[in-house]
Amino acid sequence: MPARLVFAALLLVCLLPVSSWAAGLKLAVVLSEQGGGYLEYSNALAGLLQDKNVTMRVIDAGQSLPEADLVIAAGMKASIEVARAQPAAMLAVLVPKEGVGKLESDYPALLNGGNHIFSAVYLDQPVKRQLDLILAALPGIHSIGVLYSEPPGELAALRKIAGAKKLELHEQSTTSFANLFVSLQTLLLSSDVLLALPDTEVYNASTIRNILLATYRNKVPLIGISPGYVKAGALCAVFSTPKQIAEQSANLVLEFIGSHTLPAAQYAKQFDVLVNAQVARSLGLNIRSASEVRDEIGAVP
Repeated sequence: MPARLVFAALLLVCLLPVSSWAAGLKLAVVLSEQGGGYLEYSNALAGLLQDKNVTMRVIDAGQSLPEADLVIAAGMKASIEVARAQPAAMLAVLVPKEGVGKLESDYPALLNGGNHIFSAVYLDQPVKRQLDLILAALPGIHSIGVLYSEPPGELAALRKIAGAKKLELHEQSTTSFANLFVSLQTLLLSSDVLLALPDTEVYNASTIRNILLATYRNKVPLIGISPGYVKAGALCAVFSTPKQIAEQSANLVLEFIGSHTLPAAQYAKQFDVLVNAQVARSLGLNIRSASEVRDEIGAVP
């Protein structure tokens, strides 16, 4: 090869963009708690990123952040601590959408377009997916009740999508624990199902048992927001597992290696359905299996 061609080839190589992570991306994963879904998430992520030129270090919330190109915060506690530390790039997972909104409000430097790179994979499900679950599980229903302490951020979307699906949406607000069950009783009288919202003022360890008892007495099934709700007595729920969120996170990490950026915060793409057949029998409902309901939701455009 002529010397001038060799020189030109070398010059072209030198001008090509070179990733600053050619030696491997340094990834820190901060867990809000040890064990449970957080450990399941980090173990799944480690397996998915094995042999992907990523050095992954897992630490607990409260520990000092190691040097990292990207930090993943799992859970709200970890997300607040990582946001406070203001890393160059952060991905929040296993946090609800309203929690992500609070992070962006309290730590505006996290917003895309600022000096830092930030994204999230929401723990809660999009409104459309929740309504698709209800119609797949109970195709004959006409009205949905929602109880909240403060109007949720997704309320406008819930109203719009419910209207598009020809469903009546009955709303009831409660201002205190004292009137919670009066408000609930009023709502149950006009609703075919009660859709739980991620509102800890309404749905918490102190109230959930009595809420479930009230729905049983009124023969109005509760649609939960997690497997825990279904195990406690809700009819069904759609949710994303830590492993599914880890798969989405792994894809975002690999995209980050190539693009040095993250997309906007997003809902989990994969999801599962859990059905409590015993509750269905107790309420006299003929409901299909979780896999059948899941398949129908997946087929909904």
